[in-house]
Amino acid sequence: MKLLNFDKVLCLSPHPDDVELGLAGSIIKYHDTYFDILTMSLGGQFEGSDPDKRKSEVINAWVEADADNCSVAFDSLKPKDNSEDKLVNLIETKYLSLGYDAIFIPTYEDSHFEHRKTNKLASALTRCKNISVIEYRTPSTLHEWNPNMFVDISEVYNKKISMLSKFNSQSNKKYFGREILDSFHIDFQSSKKGNKFVEQFKIIQIYGI
Repeated sequence: MKLLNFDKVLCLSPHPDDVELGLAGSIIKYHDTYFDILTMSLGGQFEGSDPDKRKSEVINAWVEADADNCSVAFDSLKPKDNSEDKLVNLIETKYLSLGYDAIFIPTYEDSHFEHRKTNKLASALTRCKNISVIEYRTPSTLHEWNPNMFVDISEVYNKKISMLSKFNSQSNKKYFGREILDSFHIDFQSSKKGNKFVEQFKIIQIYGI
């Protein structure tokens, strides 16, 4: 089963756990689509966590997920420390040559400035390419954002929760508490239609499906 008939997609994760929180369930569910996850930094400047530990947490989370349709790359592409043109050039040169059907990015309507900066890269990265662009919801996404795609992940939800438990350094954060995680994955309209847990996305542009 493929996500929107995509063969291969690139997921931009400004920090460890962004992609895991936003679309890990979809990655596990759509096992015939291959997902390359680019973790662009190992945490925020004022977060106070150990970069090596955060890297290990990402790796351990995907080991726990036991998903063979994804890979994780770590690169020194921290949005705060690099200009937009430099980030575009680095991603184009090092990653887009691998060939992707789509890029997944965090939302622009977001309280975290590095999420907004990462979001803005997509237009430049796809300016001359038939690459679809899809936003994924994170815990810092604002209410102004309106999703237009909902993926039912109910069957793989427990596996996603299990992998998120590997982010030990974030266990004291409210958005990693089970009650908050459950509410993050519940959408009223989707619930009415029988989809208990969902991941939310917004299709910005789509090609070739």
